[in-house]
Amino acid sequence: MKQFFLVLLFVVPQFFFVESSEVPEHFNKVDQILWVISDLDNVKHHWENLGFNQVIDLDTVDVLFRTTGNKQKIRLAKANLGGAVVSWIQPLEGNSVFTRFLSEKKDGAISIVHRFANEKDLDSEVNRLAILGVEILEKIDINTDYGMLHFVLMNTQEKGTYILGYTYGEADLEIIKKLKPDNRHEVKLSQYAFAIRDPDHVSAYWNKLGMPEFQITHPELGDTRYYGETADYKLSQGWQRHGTIPYEWCIPVKPPVVYIDHINKHGEGIHHLGFDVKEMDSALEDYKSRGYVVSMNGTWGEKGKPGSGRYEYIDLEHAGGVTLELLWSYQE
Repeated sequence: MKQFFLVLLFVVPQFFFVESSEVPEHFNKVDQILWVISDLDNVKHHWENLGFNQVIDLDTVDVLFRTTGNKQKIRLAKANLGGAVVSWIQPLEGNSVFTRFLSEKKDGAISIVHRFANEKDLDSEVNRLAILGVEILEKIDINTDYGMLHFVLMNTQEKGTYILGYTYGEADLEIIKKLKPDNRHEVKLSQYAFAIRDPDHVSAYWNKLGMPEFQITHPELGDTRYYGETADYKLSQGWQRHGTIPYEWCIPVKPPVVYIDHINKHGEGIHHLGFDVKEMDSALEDYKSRGYVVSMNGTWGEKGKPGSGRYEYIDLEHAGGVTLELLWSYQE
């Protein structure tokens, strides 16, 4: 959901607040999301059914987990979901960071990945984080027909709710450049969103690593519904606007609310991708005709006035565990 009013920030002396201008450059753009799933064919089917057909299936590929030395096979596909580049990973064997994630959290997005120009620059960032007490979780090389894909995953999930990832190399860029943001309803990525319980500790943790503190808002919502029934839920939001696409940290206040559902099923972490849509009703009619369900929805602002709009969450628990949110803003 979007932030629709100004927030007054109070500087608390005992914390060091990172301003947007001080955020390390690589944090300003998300390269891709690593998304671990149990059935790649199922996830591809559903997202293509929703109108996202920019997908390259890389089939079964070999993976070297350099930290442990294990070699395993995964199925891998890359997609552009309205501007969000994702790597869908289906583990096929063994014990790895991917299989452990599936076992503990079920299908879902495991990592937000940022790109470096080369391995040397990435190593410098890893050294910076080591000074801050963050260790490498795993180094991963994936052998594809396009060449080797390189990822470094940092051990940030416990305190930050998701795994911070890094990458470099031309092979992955070659694949990504083939994928366009085009989709059936012309939706455009407008936020990466997370579900959490305690914003203070999570905010302080990412601030320590170089991102801005959350800007907390308490939106006033209208016509609130949960799975089609009127519901008096309440929520707060934590915003980070340091990059090209904002991060929204969704904080449940009063149930029933989909963020609690996600936390109960998967734990805290990446909850949904938010997309701006031009024709909300036609998109919803299409999705509903294909069997998809609105899990939570509502409005903000004064209906029919500038600054107002609608949000609609599409339940995709059965399609990879990451929700799709449609956002429509009033236009004069």
